[in-house]
Amino acid sequence: MAPTVAAGHTMSPPKNPDAATGDDGMLDRPQSAPAAPLAKSAFRDIRDGFLRPDVWGRLGWLEIKRRYRRTTIGPFWNVISLAVFVATVGTVGAGLWDQNAREYLPYLTSGMLVWLMISASANESCVLFIANSHLFRNGAFDFSMLAYALVWRNFIVMLHHLVVYVVLVAVLAPGLVTSATLLVFPGLALLMINGVWVSLLLGMFCLRFRDVQQLVASLIQISLFMTPVFWPADQLQAGTARSLFVHYNPLYHAVQVVRAPLLGEVPAAESYFAVIAMAVAGCAVTAWVFSRFRKRLAYWI
Repeated sequence: MAPTVAAGHTMSPPKNPDAATGDDGMLDRPQSAPAAPLAKSAFRDIRDGFLRPDVWGRLGWLEIKRRYRRTTIGPFWNVISLAVFVATVGTVGAGLWDQNAREYLPYLTSGMLVWLMISASANESCVLFIANSHLFRNGAFDFSMLAYALVWRNFIVMLHHLVVYVVLVAVLAPGLVTSATLLVFPGLALLMINGVWVSLLLGMFCLRFRDVQQLVASLIQISLFMTPVFWPADQLQAGTARSLFVHYNPLYHAVQVVRAPLLGEVPAAESYFAVIAMAVAGCAVTAWVFSRFRKRLAYWI
C-alpha cells in the first residue's frame, strides 16, 4: 500500500542541494545553472561555439537533409546541375576565349566549385540569425555556432561538387594531379576561416538592416563576371586598368588559393597574403562589432 500522511502534517518537497535559499524563503536559481546567453562575452561565445562541433556539425548536416527531403538522390542534384553547367558554358567559353577544352574545362570547374561555396556562404549569411531565431530566443545558445554550421554545410556541398572535378580530370587531364594538389587543404582552411567572420558580420548587418540582403545578392551576381571564374586571368594585359579586376580583387585570390592546387599549380604568394590579410582584418572587425552588438541581436528579430 502507498504510504499515508498523518493528519495535520504536510509533506515538504525534497531539498535541492544545488539550490540556494534566499532571505524571503524562496528558492534562488541553482548555483550550477548555465549563464544566460547575453551574459557571455563575444570572445567566449566564439570560443565555446567552436568547441562544440557536435552541435554545429549536426546542425549543418540536418539542414542539408532538410533541403533534400523526399528527393531520390538528395544533394547530388547539385552535382548534376554543375555538370550540365560546365558542359554547356565550357563548350561556349572554350571557343569564345580560344582555349583548349582539356585545359579550360578543369579551369572552369575548379573555379566554379570554389565560387559556389563562397557565394552560397555569403547569401545564406544574410538570413543567418533571421532564419534561426528560434534557437537562441528561448534558451542559452552560442550565436557563433550558427556561423560554424553554415560554413560546415557549404563545405559538405562543395565536396559533392568536387565529384564533377574528379571525374572531369580523370577523363581529360589526369596529369593535373601533382604534389601541389595537397595545397588545396590549407587553401580550404583559409576559405572557411574567412567564411566564419563573413557569416557573423553579414548576419548581424542583415538582421539590423534588412535591405543589406538585397545589396549582397546583387554584388555577388556582379562579382561573378568581374572575377576570373569564367574567363582566364591572363586574358587581361598586365599594367592595364582592367587588370585591377585580378590583382586587387579579393575574391579572385580567395578562389585562387583553392583553384591553383586543383590545377596542379602552387598559388602565388600574393594570393596567400591577400587571403590571410582578409582573415586577420575581417576577424578583428567582426570581433569588435560582435562584442558591441551581441547583446542586442535577440531584440532585432
